Amino acid sequence: MKYHWKKALWAALLTAAFVVSAVGCSGQTETESTDSLVDTTSEAAVDAAVDGESNTEPEASVFQYEVNEDGTISITGYQGTETALDIPATVDNYVVSAIANHAFEANWDLTSVTLPNGLARIEEGAFMDCGMLTTVQIPDTVSQIDRAAFAGCSSLTAITLPETVTAVQEEAFTGCASLMELTVCNPSLEYARWGLVEGAEPLAVTIVCPAGSAIESWAQENGIATQTLA
Repeated sequence: MKYHWKKALWAALLTAAFVVSAVGCSGQTETESTDSLVDTTSEAAVDAAVDGESNTEPEASVFQYEVNEDGTISITGYQGTETALDIPATVDNYVVSAIANHAFEANWDLTSVTLPNGLARIEEGAFMDCGMLTTVQIPDTVSQIDRAAFAGCSSLTAITLPETVTAVQEEAFTGCASLMELTVCNPSLEYARWGLVEGAEPLAVTIVCPAGSAIESWAQENGIATQTLA
């Protein structure tokens, strides 16, 4: 394809050169060689013109993923450089339904993450040891947060679990020493060794939750402050 474009460009240049040489300022026909005109356009310039078209292809996605049986995808890795990351709802026209096991583990560049609508699961260790991560926005489509999903996120200060979340597995917040506020919207969601009590002492966290909720009862029994969800 590149060779045929070159031929077309050279033909156009030769035609233009012939017209210029045939009609001079006096109107008389001249027979000067066109070589000097053609030589001013190097083959390198033709190559650049042709190559310019091939550089218009879209950049490859910065997200790695695997396709699930239901036709959605799970994000398995990230190769971008954004620190405040807004994960899209679709990648390559596939709906993002999960953040896979250890997908963003130990990514110390991340400071905040917004997860997409349509996401259903945050899997094991998905954001483990993201030590600079301070905020995570979880949409109200997520139903499950797996083991150690945010373990070791030592800069995480606040996080909200929407009412759609029905299961949070053990150690989800182990090592989140900066966590000051955990909002739990589902009144039926029960605590299951999330890591809010490490050793004999609980974290200095306030749990914001519905009055009479399962998590409120657990917090009061374990000396953790609560605040009624408005």
